[in-house]
Amino acid sequence: MQAREWAPGDVLADKYRLETELGRGGMGTVFRAEHLVLRSPVAVKLIVPRAADSSEIRTRFVREAQAAAALRSPHVVSILDYGVHGETPFIVMELLEGESLARRMQRVGVLSPMETARILVHVARAVQKAHDSGIVHRDLKPDNVFLVHNVDEEIAKVLDFGIAKTFIGHEAVGAGTQTGAVLGTPYYMSPEQARGTRAVDHRTDTWALGVIVFQCLTGRLPFEGTVLADLLMKICAEPIPPPSSFAPVPGGFDEWFRKATDRDPDRRFQSAIEMAEAFRQIAGAPSVSMAPSASYAAPTQAIIPQSLQLSTSVPAPERKSAVPAIAIALGALLAIAAIAGIVILLVMRSRSEPSETASATPSASAAPTETATSVASAGPSASSAPSKVGTKVSTTSGGKAPAGTQDDVAKAQSDAKNAQTEAAKARTEADKARKEAEAARKALEGIGK
Repeated sequence: MQAREWAPGDVLADKYRLETELGRGGMGTVFRAEHLVLRSPVAVKLIVPRAADSSEIRTRFVREAQAAAALRSPHVVSILDYGVHGETPFIVMELLEGESLARRMQRVGVLSPMETARILVHVARAVQKAHDSGIVHRDLKPDNVFLVHNVDEEIAKVLDFGIAKTFIGHEAVGAGTQTGAVLGTPYYMSPEQARGTRAVDHRTDTWALGVIVFQCLTGRLPFEGTVLADLLMKICAEPIPPPSSFAPVPGGFDEWFRKATDRDPDRRFQSAIEMAEAFRQIAGAPSVSMAPSASYAAPTQAIIPQSLQLSTSVPAPERKSAVPAIAIALGALLAIAAIAGIVILLVMRSRSEPSETASATPSASAAPTETATSVASAGPSASSAPSKVGTKVSTTSGGKAPAGTQDDVAKAQSDAKNAQTEAAKARTEADKARKEAEAARKALEGIGK
C-alpha cells in the first residue's frame, strides 16, 4: 500500500483538516490545518509519497519529531503530535506566523549588525540546547531559521531536525549516515561534513552559524561554485575570504569569521553561546542572557533577554533625610539672631550719643559758676532747635551763651538729629530681623514634625 497525495480539505487521522499548503521540500509537504475538536490552527508536515517507501527517510522523519520534542525551547518549533495515517507519517507542529531568515534576506538584502546579533543569540540558544542534549542539527541554514512575530517582539526559532545526529556518550545513534555520504545544504557545510566523514560533531553547527552571519552582513555567501565539486573544494581547501573584502562590516568581524570557519574544529568557537557572545560584543548589541532555557511550558511564551525587559514597577520616591534641612535652618536662625543682636547694640549706642555730647559741652565753658537752663531760654541764636531735645548748655551770668558755645550747641543738635535717624533705621532693621527669626523658628518646627 502506497502513501497517498494529500490536498486541502482532506482530514488527517480524524483530527486535523488540511487547509492550505505552506511549503514543499524533498522529504515532506507542510500544510496549515485545523484541529477539529480544539478549533486551533496548527502546521502539519507529511512525508511525500515518493519518499514514504524509504525506511531511511521515515527514520529521519521520526528523529526530527523526537529531537524537536525533546528540546522544549522557545527557540525551537514545538512538536504537538506525531502519527501515521495509512502509510503516511505526519508531524503536527505549532503554526508560526512570520517569515524565514532566507525570505528576510531576499526582501531586505543586508541585515544590520544589531539585528543579526539578536537573531544569532536566539539561534545559538536553540543550538546550544540541542548540543547539551547530544543532538547536532547538521543542516543549519537561513531556510531553517524562522522569524516569528510575537506582539511587540520577534523571536527566531530553529526548524527541521530531519538529519540531526544524536550522540549517546561518544557514539552516534540513529544517524543513518554512511562514510562518504554528504548530508545537508552544501553552502553551509563544514569541511568535515563536506568530506562525508563520521567525525562530525557539534562544531559543524558553529561553522554553519558563521556562514549564516557572513551572509546576513554581506548579502552573499563566502563559498560559491558553479558545480558541487567546485564548491566543496573551496570549502575544504581554498583560502577563507575575509568578509570586509565584500562589504562594510563591523571592526573585528574578519577575525570572528576566521575563527568561526577555521578548518581545524579545535580552533573554532567551541560552543554556539561563545560565538554568539563574541559577535554581540563586535556588533555593540545590548548584553543579554546567553543561557538556553532550562524548561519551556507554552509554545506562545517567549523568553525576553533581561537587558531588554521593560520594568512595570515604579521606583519608590527617595526619602530625603531631615538632618541636612534641620542643620541649615539652625544655621540660618543663629545668623539672624546674631544680626539682630548687632542691630540692637547699634540702637543702644545711638541712643546714648546725645547725652554724651551734652555732658561734654559744659567742660568748654570758662565761667566758674554754671546755671543750667533750657536751650529755648538761651536767646534768639538757639530758638531754631527742637524744643524736645533735652540737651543742656552752660550760660554766662548775663544769660547768653558765648559764640563758641553756640556753635557747640548747633553741632550737638545736628548730631542728635542724625542719631535719631540712625536709631529709626536700626529699629526697622531690628524688627525685620525679629520677623525673619520668627519665620525661621516656625520653619524649624515644621521640619521637626
